[in-house]
Amino acid sequence: MYGTRILFLEDDLLYQESIKEFLEEEHFDVDTCKDGEDFFLKTYNNIYDLYLLDINVPHINGFEILKILTEHNDQTMRLVLSSKPDSCIRSFKNGCDGYLNKTADLDELLLRIQALIKRSYRTYETFIPLSSTLQYNIFEKKLYQNNQVLEIEHQAIMVLDYLIKKREQFVHPSELELNTYPSNTDSKSDVLRYHIWSIRKTIGNALIESQKNRGYRLKPSR
Repeated sequence: MYGTRILFLEDDLLYQESIKEFLEEEHFDVDTCKDGEDFFLKTYNNIYDLYLLDINVPHINGFEILKILTEHNDQTMRLVLSSKPDSCIRSFKNGCDGYLNKTADLDELLLRIQALIKRSYRTYETFIPLSSTLQYNIFEKKLYQNNQVLEIEHQAIMVLDYLIKKREQFVHPSELELNTYPSNTDSKSDVLRYHIWSIRKTIGNALIESQKNRGYRLKPSR
């Protein structure tokens, strides 16, 4: 599954499983963890679109996790899901993007997640046009040309996905590498050049511009 990836931190395993099942039924790809140490191990080995965080968890609590993510400029969206009294204001002060009480309806949870994902792409829509014939589904992470899915390897899609989030801005290779490859990936520079080549081969050279010392930019759609 190559769609929206969520990392869910929750130490109540029954509640964790129920939320995971619900989100997977809504076609999200969900990884779970039950403590702060496991959370950071998962983020070291994977790239996610959204973190769903409980506050009262073992080893490193949710407030500390939020602060660490902010200090390391992790741009992944963060939604706190908690029943801890008076945790809302502190969660926002520590860097969350959204807050929801655990007693909230599941439909509201779904809407909050969808809204944060759309915010990360700076859009209110599910599809982002890249040209007159190309469009990108932000939840499926699929590229469509004239309503037909274009085949492109997963990691190249992740690079394109980040360029779409930052569309019309130049993105330095170091920023692209940080936000599209897990920390355990070796030889990122060579891999990135290959994936840029792969994207250009699929969608054409004209849509991705490169400039020395500035990086890569997805050109504005016309």
